[in-house]
Amino acid sequence: MAGSAAPPRVWRTPVWIALASAAAFASGSLQAQPCAGPLGERATDSLERFSMISAQCAPLASAPMTVHRAAQLDLYERPVLAITTAPAAPPPAASAPAVNAAVPPLVAPPLNVPTVPPSRDQLRVMSLAPALMNAARESEVDPLLLHAIAHIESRHNPRAVSKAGARGVMQVMPATGKRFGVHNPEQGLFDAATNLRASAAYLRTLRTRYGDDLRLMLAAYNAGEGAVAKYGGAVPPYPETQAYVRDVLAVYRRLSSTFSVSDSGVLVARGDKKS
Repeated sequence: MAGSAAPPRVWRTPVWIALASAAAFASGSLQAQPCAGPLGERATDSLERFSMISAQCAPLASAPMTVHRAAQLDLYERPVLAITTAPAAPPPAASAPAVNAAVPPLVAPPLNVPTVPPSRDQLRVMSLAPALMNAARESEVDPLLLHAIAHIESRHNPRAVSKAGARGVMQVMPATGKRFGVHNPEQGLFDAATNLRASAAYLRTLRTRYGDDLRLMLAAYNAGEGAVAKYGGAVPPYPETQAYVRDVLAVYRRLSSTFSVSDSGVLVARGDKKS
């Protein structure tokens, strides 16, 4: 009350490299074979199969040739068996889509609408924010401090009236309002913008007097400058005043840890980058 008493990589050799390597190995093996030794053992084997070898190897051409026949070659002398299989059944024809099939309706994605609407108190704070920011800018007072005081004094209620007669959102006494230029303060202090300007101007005066000692500023705002002077420039021992100073400082610290004020005077949540 103002003025009151990823998986492992596997290297795979390209197919063409593997084939080239195999071909080179095979050709080298063939060139290394000597032109010596008999070619077969059984007289019944036909020597026509070895005609190309005999043409390349002169010693073998004049020597009697005997075929060394492997038993595996007999597999190719046997008659070929004809194997028949039943023809595969044709795949079933795809059923034609129904002409009159129902098309499912398109469903629009849900909008990002807040599930909980703002409360009455939140709406009140939001509505006062522009006037509070203007008053803070005019008197060079931290708007977060004004918010903290408004919260403790009236819960941001412009129509609040205390038992001592303090009025409005910042609970300014009519005498204090008149001191800072409010005409007809009994009614004028119910205007939120007028009330905030008078309160911010008073806080600027208290800051000048108490040298930025926020505890003394708040104590004088609640109990009056005379009460602070009476107790030797200290916070008066009044339970109400001490609780007031404690509560305002707690809210102010909480707001300061959550928000900051940009160069253009806009409240910005810490972590956001706005000017």
